[in-house]
Amino acid sequence: MVTALQVKTIPPGTNAMGAAGADRQRLLDQANEWHEKARRLAANGEVVEAGALILKGLDFERRARARGPQVLGVIKRRV
Repeated sequence: MVTALQVKTIPPGTNAMGAAGADRQRLLDQANEWHEKARRLAANGEVVEAGALILKGLDFERRARARGPQVLGVIKRRV
């Protein structure tokens, strides 16, 4: 018995990850903005405020890493 497979092609120049890839890039861009603001504040001597912005940027980086397909690891118990 032959089964027909439906193949979905991705147009050239598009992200294979689709919306998840776009979300990831948006979050990374926001993280870079926070880091840049923190750099400017630190250069002006406002280190406490810069530290808070660095933490915000790191949060956006963490959220970007969580985007995309998730892999569920199944651990088998050794006997």
